[in-house]
Amino acid sequence: MEAVYGINPINILLGQEETGLEKIVVSSGRSGSAIKEIIEIAQQKKIPVEFHRRQYLDELAGCVHHQGVVGFSKAYIYADLDVLIKNRNKYFNFDLILVLDSVMDPQNLGSIIRSAHCLGANGVVIPEDRAAPVTAAVYKASAGSIHQIPVARVINLVRTIEYLKDKGFWIFGADVHGEKNLKEMDFNCHVVLVLGGEARGIRPLIRKKCDFLMTIPMAGCFDSLNVSVAAGIIQYEILTQRNKTAIVKK
Repeated sequence: MEAVYGINPINILLGQEETGLEKIVVSSGRSGSAIKEIIEIAQQKKIPVEFHRRQYLDELAGCVHHQGVVGFSKAYIYADLDVLIKNRNKYFNFDLILVLDSVMDPQNLGSIIRSAHCLGANGVVIPEDRAAPVTAAVYKASAGSIHQIPVARVINLVRTIEYLKDKGFWIFGADVHGEKNLKEMDFNCHVVLVLGGEARGIRPLIRKKCDFLMTIPMAGCFDSLNVSVAAGIIQYEILTQRNKTAIVKK
């Protein structure tokens, strides 16, 4: 089982028909309407609820930011790549899949998953090696959106990108030394957005597989942005372009 902590992630799990939750642990003395609602729904769904001292929850979550509630769920099940391809947002005519190359920070991974869900992506692809997996910290950083959008975990990113090219996708890499400005790109096509890791960006072999390398124009003295921030900016540009030709839910 995996620990899931935080009010919003656990609420989202409880809202699903099959929650996957085996039990919930609440900090003794923790009150408030949000916690009360979690306890009531858990009881309705016959999910055991235990009460323990806050220090015990700190140990379970591995941190102190659990908001007084920790759940134990079945291990996260990654999606097949073809599931992502079929998971197009119904408001758009084109697909958008994010491929993350060596993103190691679970907070960044969770934030990227959250923006991917909010901004209409099909799903997110991560590699098995040299990358953060889906953990409790990712659940928390994604605000529960990890259950709203599929995440695929693949052995080889190069072969994955080649497979997506064969399926009609164009590969756009975000790179500080990109040849084109983000605003110059045309995203009215099936897009794979490749984002590199926190330390070195996109690896050379992955860069060679990109059809386009683009950069985000900036006014400050730094030459790059945090990867989760860059992901949000680029996806919003894609969303803005596609809004011109699609009806988006308000």
